[in-house]
Amino acid sequence: MKRFLILLVLVSAAAVVRGEDPWSSEAMQKKYPLKVNKNQKPKSLAASWPRWALHSNLLGFVQFGPVVTGEYNITRQLTLSAHARFSSVGALTPILHQAETDNGGRPDSFSGIAFGGGPLWFFKVRKDKAYVGLIGEYEISDVLYLEDYVNEWNRDNRKIIVMANAGYRFMFGQKLIPASSRKGDLFLREGLFLNAGVYAGAERNEFKWDYTEPGVGADDLSPRKGKEIKPFGMLELSLGLEF
Repeated sequence: MKRFLILLVLVSAAAVVRGEDPWSSEAMQKKYPLKVNKNQKPKSLAASWPRWALHSNLLGFVQFGPVVTGEYNITRQLTLSAHARFSSVGALTPILHQAETDNGGRPDSFSGIAFGGGPLWFFKVRKDKAYVGLIGEYEISDVLYLEDYVNEWNRDNRKIIVMANAGYRFMFGQKLIPASSRKGDLFLREGLFLNAGVYAGAERNEFKWDYTEPGVGADDLSPRKGKEIKPFGMLELSLGLEF
């Protein structure tokens, strides 16, 4: 009986010192705030992924113009892309505008640019990704033939291009960059990639042309405008970063 009374006195004394009721259920529980600030909530890695990507197809310099592309990831698989293609600096661009030999053959000067975009769907392959997509593009260009000749002429082009895009995204940064704890190294390691793929489709060109000198070609009854459809495609080798 004495031992019980001594234990009761010790428990009561401890409760008085702490200012708590020893028989209260709240005293036996850890108190947590009723509301948690949204900035303090733990973030799930499963629900987060890179939302943006930026890459450039430098192989376009030796084709029909380099391409700079931005992407927004709606989900882990579905992406919307927008790009600009600088067709005027593509080494093979003049081939697309080759005229008849009597009309000057290869153009003497060319200026143009194209804008486009479309959806991409990614398939997870370990750390890498395979992708397929549909790309639409609108190109504006101006071409000059027989420059400085009396029958110099130019053609104004308005192209609508539709292509399928397929390839493979190598996340080589995760494989080649050492796993340093520095933020810059981790950023590159997780986001650096290389795209290897192909664009294949067709272009519809609505064009107008005329002689640059007034009065030239008055007896030329050839149509000065028209439409044409040709195949179009490019190889892709793009370096980029997800973030």
